[in-house]
Amino acid sequence: MAQALNFSISTSYSPTPLISHRSHSISRFTLVKNPSKTSLSIKASASDNGAGTGTSVQDHVSLAAAAADSGSIEVDAVTEAELKENGFRSTRRTKLICTIGPVTCKPEQLEALAVGGMNVARLNMCHGTREWHREVIQRLRRLNEEKGYAVAIMMDTEGSEIHMGDLGGAPSAKAEDGEIWTFSVREFDSGLPEHTIIVNYGGFAEDIKVGDELLVDGGMVRFEVIEKIGPDVKCRCTDPGLLLPRANLTFWRDGSLVRERNAMLPTISSKDWLDIDFGIAEGVDFIAISFVKSAEVIKHLRSYIQARARDSDISVIAKIESIDSLKNLEEIILASDGAMVARGDLGAQIPLEQVPSEQQKIVQLCRQLNKPVIVASQLLESMIEYPTPTRAEVADVSEAVRQRSDALMLSGESAMGQFPDKALTVLRSVSLRIEKWWRDEKRHEAMELPGITSSFGDRISEEICNSTAKMANNLGVDAIFVYTKTGHMASLLSRCRPDCPIFAFTTTTSVRRRLNLQWGLIPFRLSFSDDMDSNLNKTFFLLKSRGMIKSGDLVIAVSDMLQSIQVMNVP
Repeated sequence: MAQALNFSISTSYSPTPLISHRSHSISRFTLVKNPSKTSLSIKASASDNGAGTGTSVQDHVSLAAAAADSGSIEVDAVTEAELKENGFRSTRRTKLICTIGPVTCKPEQLEALAVGGMNVARLNMCHGTREWHREVIQRLRRLNEEKGYAVAIMMDTEGSEIHMGDLGGAPSAKAEDGEIWTFSVREFDSGLPEHTIIVNYGGFAEDIKVGDELLVDGGMVRFEVIEKIGPDVKCRCTDPGLLLPRANLTFWRDGSLVRERNAMLPTISSKDWLDIDFGIAEGVDFIAISFVKSAEVIKHLRSYIQARARDSDISVIAKIESIDSLKNLEEIILASDGAMVARGDLGAQIPLEQVPSEQQKIVQLCRQLNKPVIVASQLLESMIEYPTPTRAEVADVSEAVRQRSDALMLSGESAMGQFPDKALTVLRSVSLRIEKWWRDEKRHEAMELPGITSSFGDRISEEICNSTAKMANNLGVDAIFVYTKTGHMASLLSRCRPDCPIFAFTTTTSVRRRLNLQWGLIPFRLSFSDDMDSNLNKTFFLLKSRGMIKSGDLVIAVSDMLQSIQVMNVP
């Protein structure tokens, strides 16, 4: 039977409204299912309290009663402090991810990153043992529980591409111009000789040719192959730089990338599957898959996670870092829960001048398809060694924020750099500055957001979120409140990139942490019901009691349970 929309508008007067406000009116736009027909009604109502802007005794009683049995509300401690000190508009919309390494793995170092604005902690399975990663996960969980943070955990697989070994245990090595280095596939019993690098791919010496150009970590260091001796490949450094453990290796011949062997390697290696089992057992929030070539890999991993942990809601992030990823971009993003623009390895497979346009394309496509997107690799590479970034790096970060990326990620800067806290501070301050500039200039994009849902009910939710964001911008709303059990409606609101922050209230801790990756969302854990008036009274009481909102603040409230829009002032 076909479905139809029936519009009915009613106006009523109430001498003592549940919520009072400065504008003397409450506007509600509610979609109500009609039990007797296959139709939906949109009802809009307005009421005048006729009693000024004050809060009545009845209001306080209603608020207190609604919150009496509410328990508590959980929000990130840093966000709470920012709201109390600077108000709604001060909150940062772009999320920040820090890779955890030797210089940031201790409890006090992790807390410093959390205080500095880290939303997600990344564990790179290229480095460290599983026991080391387990200890870091336990420390992060304790930090969240004891100090009130909401840091999510992302596990990043190594992938099966060709890469270097561990540099004999050294954190890094410097390759100077003209130096001769040996890349070898053999094992050394008595320690690694000087200027020697182990390669993980057994066919390396067979495949590479004299005259080839060898790129380390996407071109951060370059070598020319000058000689092959059995399992050893002698190379001369042509572009000096810092060599990091397990860095990716690519080689070029006659100006073209040699990729036949890489194309034959599986996306998920045997080690990756063991790491994925580890991540599932530890309950990480995100698993990032390296060198994704097709959507089938993502679908296969999803079914595997579901089989191993039926109740798990681990999100799968596809890393876009190869030519194959770009060829199958849309299908990969559709199959995943989000994407990462891994510019380092991507820049080793396509011309460097092509990387910025591909980044923008990926960011825009992810937003259109409602998938969070992370911009990663070499954002502040110089801060591995120096306390201040280059002007070009600041401009690069600014562009990623201007493109409205969901998140920015630090890699070596926070894992093994000398100034991890300062690097995070730069990301935070640049993000805040560019976001404020964007709002002050009223730069509401004209980006077309295509419909992404198929069912009629989901399409209504999508239209509600689009309308809510537009209303929020036009009315100068202080915040949007969304009550969501799955996080889907909060995600739809984030996709619209409204000027104001989005308070996302959800009932589960795992959904709350997962929402911490998405642009503009401030996730709260709160028990709530299908009664929106009760939910709002409870929320107002709890947030006001903790100084995060104040009377007179203008908010729009929506819900993925009742498909409603309500505009009101905090009593």
